[in-house]
Amino acid sequence: MAINVFLRRTHRVIAVLFLVTIPPAGFFSFSATGSEVSPVVYLPLFPLLGLILTGTYLLVKPWARRLRVR
Repeated sequence: MAINVFLRRTHRVIAVLFLVTIPPAGFFSFSATGSEVSPVVYLPLFPLLGLILTGTYLLVKPWARRLRVR
């Protein structure tokens, strides 16, 4: 059960990091001149990957547990 609690807390922290990285990415994407794109625009992708991985695990775990019980 400790891994479940750890993953939930990690998921929450990553969600906060994701929310913090969105405004700078938006600012730099709209302030870009011409075709130059700042690397800051890609900053939210790293927390988003963490959210996808931990969220998928937390979503699928109850379904897998039900299938194992049957």
